[in-house]
Amino acid sequence: MTIKNRFLISYIGGIVIASVSILSILCIVFYVTTGSIPTPKTLYQTFTKQRSLSPDEGLAYVELRNIAKMDPDNLLEQDIQKRLQQIEQRSLGVVIRHEKKIVYYSKGLVERSLIVHFPSFDKNNIETKGTIDNAGGLYRYIKYDFFYSDKSKGSVLVLKKENSFLDFLTKWGIIIILIIFLVAITAMLFLNQFLSKTIVKPLENLGRTMSEIREGDLMIETPILPPKTAKEVHELTSNFESMRLALLDSIQEQRNLEKNRKDLIASISHDLKTPITTIIGYVEGLQEGVAETPEKREKYLKTIHSKSLALNSLIEELFLYSKFDAEAIQFYFECIQLTKFLTHIVEEFQLYNQEVQLELNVEEDVHVYIDRMQMNRAIINLIENSMKFKKQTELLYIILEVIIVDDLVEIKVRDNGQGIPESKLPYVFDHFYRGEEARTSTTGGSGLGLAIVKQIVAKHNGHVKIQSKLDYGTTVTIILKKA
Repeated sequence: MTIKNRFLISYIGGIVIASVSILSILCIVFYVTTGSIPTPKTLYQTFTKQRSLSPDEGLAYVELRNIAKMDPDNLLEQDIQKRLQQIEQRSLGVVIRHEKKIVYYSKGLVERSLIVHFPSFDKNNIETKGTIDNAGGLYRYIKYDFFYSDKSKGSVLVLKKENSFLDFLTKWGIIIILIIFLVAITAMLFLNQFLSKTIVKPLENLGRTMSEIREGDLMIETPILPPKTAKEVHELTSNFESMRLALLDSIQEQRNLEKNRKDLIASISHDLKTPITTIIGYVEGLQEGVAETPEKREKYLKTIHSKSLALNSLIEELFLYSKFDAEAIQFYFECIQLTKFLTHIVEEFQLYNQEVQLELNVEEDVHVYIDRMQMNRAIINLIENSMKFKKQTELLYIILEVIIVDDLVEIKVRDNGQGIPESKLPYVFDHFYRGEEARTSTTGGSGLGLAIVKQIVAKHNGHVKIQSKLDYGTTVTIILKKA
């Protein structure tokens, strides 16, 4: 069942249940009070019978009752009419009946209607109050029945015209109920249309958009909601749009990952093939006797050994990069004194690389939370990268500098090497990027060093940036938070 039909049924059900409940309560109360099953007629009669007399009605009734008791025949005399007219001046009506004949009735009453609707004779005067219809007008009455001197039946009625509102309800009650019912139905249809416009239609449009997305059209725009749309529909549409954008980002990321995977495979294939081809060539040269002298054979073997070492280094760095990428390496963070940590790196490095001038400058000692082994690997990678791209005509100078900026610590690795063209700086942290026009391994690099540095720094919730100028050197900055 659709939401629209559910709303419609709920409105109708609410009206019916409320109406039946009210009527049931009224009927139960009436039955408990009177002992009879209520009908419109009995309800109205009960309502009027229980109404108390006004002072004017009471006085007029008592006066006429006394006359009827003491001298009933006097009611038929002409001289009583003056007294009756005084009663009528109080907006009361008087009717006197002799057997079936109306012998007196106040002005404004219709004799024929009185004869038809006159209450039955009750010699015990048990039912003395009620209402009577006279030519379409409702009158409340109090009645006294008696016998004339000749034992003929007589009755006297004191009437009070019902107020216009009650008279109006009595005459037009059914029509009013029908009008109320029609107004309720109109309001229900209006609400149903309003909800259809602000809830059902937007949901239907959203459903069509979902169907388009299921067919693969992710670029379809979310439908614009009409004014006064329900808050929940706004939230649903907003969440759907967020989901659509997230799905677009996910697909774009998947495409980027697929492209990176293809690039990675191509790069691995190229970088593995180059040293292997060289090794195969020199091995075949040895097998075919191309190296005739011991010196030549020694040269071939050294080349094979160096290419094998380069190949082994590439495989190790590739394996390390893949482990970082798969988050398979556990990091163990500890609070360390940065100056002491960097001093140890510099001293250890200079033991085996005395052709490089390595200097450490620290403004102020500071503590940081780092993984000692992985951060050591990152800084060594940066130093080795500077060595690979040093100038052939100058001594290489590398300066490690620590600068504190607010709650951040900057570790700068600055060299006076070849430098990097500005156009290539955005790509230096990509895997297998060497910054060379042709992908050669003359520098001995795998193209993974800076990519590994970036991954290590990211695991420390820091970031790395690079500044370089061709022929003037390069500065790589690792930015971390202070402990």
